[in-house]
Amino acid sequence: MALNKNHSEGGGVIVNNSENVLMTYDHVEITFSDIEPMPEAFKGTKKGSVFLTPYRVIFVSKGKDAMQSFVMPFYLLKDCEIKQPVFGANYIKGTVKAEAGGR
Repeated sequence: MALNKNHSEGGGVIVNNSENVLMTYDHVEITFSDIEPMPEAFKGTKKGSVFLTPYRVIFVSKGKDAMQSFVMPFYLLKDCEIKQPVFGANYIKGTVKAEAGGR
């Protein structure tokens, strides 16, 4: 998990030389819960794009926000569920664990 490490000034994504972007989704919303205390960068609903690589999911925020990008490596994702409500948009719900020694 990394915050504000994988975005470019023009709103694009930065990936490592050894990986490529498999899929991109625009008009995505991300929210965070169950964080105590809740840092300012994680408050509220963020809107932007998601980039899927073979190793991780990268969210890049649209506009000026404390969170410009958020990286979720697959090995840190736990308890993921795909929800398809009758009324409302489909969504993925899960837990992202912090990397040991991360900041």
